[in-house]
Amino acid sequence: MERIPILIADEHLQVRTQILARLNREQDFNIVGLADTSASAVRTASETHPSIVLIDPMMSDGLGLDAIRRLRTDMPEVSIVVLTAFTDTAQKIELAKLGVRFILNKGIESYKLIEMLHLAADSKNGTHS
Repeated sequence: MERIPILIADEHLQVRTQILARLNREQDFNIVGLADTSASAVRTASETHPSIVLIDPMMSDGLGLDAIRRLRTDMPEVSIVVLTAFTDTAQKIELAKLGVRFILNKGIESYKLIEMLHLAADSKNGTHS
C-alpha cells in the first residue's frame, strides 16, 4: 500500500511535534511537510502535493479559513482535516460550505485521529462517501 502524504499545519510547535511523532509511528502515513502559518500551509501544500492537509484554521496570522479556501481552489483533490481547539457554529457552517467533512477537536485521542485520517484518505480515493 502506498503511504498517505500528509501536511501538518499548526502554529504551535508542541502540537506539530506531538502529531508528527504519533503519525510517524504509523506505516500508512508519510509526513511531507510542516507549516506554522496559514500562508506557509498553502505554500508547502503546493510544493509537496499532500493527499491530506491537517490544519488548524485558528492560527495567529488569521488566515486559516482563507488558506482552506485557497487549498480548495488550487488543490480540490486534497482532503482537508481541521484539527482545532475551538469551533463555533458559524465556523462549522463555513467549513462545511468549503467541503470540509472532518472537523476534529485537539483533545481527540490519538487512535481516533488515526481513524479519521484513514477515513479522509479513503473518502479522497472514493472508497467512502
